[in-house]
Parts: sequence; C-alpha cells; structure tokens
Amino acid sequence: MSDGPTVTSSTLPPLADLVLLWRRLEAHGSTSFFVAWPWIGTWLETLPPTIAPRLLRLERAGICEGAAIATRNNSRRHGLIAARGLHLNATGDRSLDCLTIEHNGFVGCGTDRYHGWRALQEWFFSGGIDADELDLPGVTDDITLGRFGSDRLEHGFRVELAQVRAGKGKIGAILSANARQQMNSSMRALATNGPIFLETAGTVGQALAFFDQLKQFHIRSWTRRGRRHAFASPFFERFHRALIGRGVEAGNVELLRLSAGGTAFGYLYNFCWNGHVYAYQSGFDDSYSRLRPGYIAHALAIERYSAANAVDYDFMAGTNRLKESFSTERYDMHWYTIRLPLLRFRAEHAARAAKSLLLSPLRARRRKLP
Repeated sequence: MSDGPTVTSSTLPPLADLVLLWRRLEAHGSTSFFVAWPWIGTWLETLPPTIAPRLLRLERAGICEGAAIATRNNSRRHGLIAARGLHLNATGDRSLDCLTIEHNGFVGCGTDRYHGWRALQEWFFSGGIDADELDLPGVTDDITLGRFGSDRLEHGFRVELAQVRAGKGKIGAILSANARQQMNSSMRALATNGPIFLETAGTVGQALAFFDQLKQFHIRSWTRRGRRHAFASPFFERFHRALIGRGVEAGNVELLRLSAGGTAFGYLYNFCWNGHVYAYQSGFDDSYSRLRPGYIAHALAIERYSAANAVDYDFMAGTNRLKESFSTERYDMHWYTIRLPLLRFRAEHAARAAKSLLLSPLRARRRKLP
C-alpha cells in the first residue's frame, strides 16, 4: 500500500492549530457529528487532566488527509489478562466513555475510510505506539480483524427522510397499518390534554432548562426499571452541558419539548450535522406511558426534520420496538478490539473458544424449548 496513507502520532498541537486542522478536514470529507469539532473539541476541553490525548494523522505525500484523537489506558481482564489499550476518540475508562461515541472514525476521510482503517492497523501492528490492543468503539465500517480480535455488534436504525417526504411529509407513510393505527390513537389520547406542541429550545438557557427536565424524566424512568441510567457518571452531564452551551447557537444541538395543554410529557436531545439528525438521548414522563409520548415526540420530530429537507433521522445503536416501528433502514454498529498476537491473548482466545464449545449444546437445547 505504498500509495496509501500512513499514520503518525504526536502530542496535541496548540488548540488554535488543532481547530484549524479539524475544520479544514471537515470541509473535505464526510464526517459524522461524533468526530466533528463540536463533539471532539468539547470532549478535549472537559476530559480530566490525567488523560493525555494524542493526535493521529492520516498522511499521504506529506499532506494530512484525516485525523483522530487517541488515548492510552491500561486494564486487566478477569484479574489476569493485562492489556495496554489505545482507544480511538475514547479513553477506555467507563466513567468517561459513558458518552458512547458512535459513527466513529477519522475526520476528513470521506469515502476513503477503508484505506484509513487499513493504515491504522498497519501502524498499530508495526509497533507505532506503546500498546497491544487497539480499541475502535462505535464503528459502522466492516473492518477485517486479526485472529485475536473481537467484535461486539449492535444494530442501528434510521429513517430515510426522503421516504417521509414522498408520503406528503407524514410519518404514517413509513409505518405499518397497525403502527399507524396505534400512533393515531395515541395522538388522539394525548390531545385530550390540550393542543400538542413539539417546541425547540430557542436559547442556550432554555436548552439547558429542557436538559434538566430531560434528566429528571430519564433518571426516574430508568431507575424504576432497575437499569443504569445515562447520568450515572458525573462526566456525562459535565460534557453535555458544555456541548449544549456551544452547540445550540451554532444549530448543531437541539433540545425539543413535547407538551399538550401546557403540560410537558417528554424531551428529545438531538444533534444535527450535514443534513443528518442523530436522536441521541430522551426523557419522558413514564406516568403517562400509556399515551406513548416517546412515539409521538419522535414522530413529530421526524416530520419536522423531513420538512426541513434533512437526509435522515438516526436512532443509532440499540434495538427497541419504537426504532423497529419507525425505521426504514437497519445497519450494523461495531465495537472492535484488535490485539497483537501475544501469548496471553492466545490463551484468552483459546479459553473463550473452549467455553463457547462447552456451552453450545446447552444453547441449542434452550433454542428447542417451546
């Protein structure tokens, strides 16, 4: 791959220089919001000082064609397997990676992402960094892994908004007959409380107030179900309050409130970038769950972004009934780990294979149970 890009690693340049590099690369390649400067810049500014990020550059003939941030973190799996990890646009620390980056990669690569991933792996396997694991979270590309790599796969869901526009801009155009009937029934039931509105926060102050209410609804709902909520780590809120502070006025971040008759029933927290809308987080008053406020809020948002000629409405990774009902496309999201062919990883790989072999008859019997 002599004519392909190569990877270099360095300490971060001064922030002013990094911003200029990032903005130039954004302008020359298709970039998701999660590797664009609003997200990356906020992340770098809010990371604790104990984290030492490095700049990875994809270069060809001395010209930088792509960039990403990498951090190093040591871990020990099962109390035995020591690993020196290198994490792409992440840290390897669960309390900091609670942000859950998706659509991850290099800024600026555009449609040439394959050669970027290949260059990164060649650099890693050649000893370009003091690490023996390469962690690539939230990647939509299909990457060839080494023998001892692993891939945790989740499905992502999105709505191609051209299909909504083809149906006169109404959500019913993409719903099954049953889902359409349920949606109409929920809309009528919610409307008994008064006129239904989906309002977008117009100022940073109002957006932060919406975020506070989203937090209350979200925590209450997830706690009631006995599940870990998004706000469990303090870093989550610190990062997002900073992101809202810089993103609302730029039009990259939107907080939306669903109300009927003056009563708030739920909130959406979305990102908008290059025509793509990312439905990142939400919070709904689950005391009104029978009214299905989540379905109504997303339905109205989809119609609104369709009318604004957005490309798609991306629910991102994770499967639930709402996403399956609304989405016109399902795609794969990967959490990759690429490992050097070291003895301890060989032993771990063999142990996992043996465990899988032992458990496969039990799994087969379970599948046969009525």
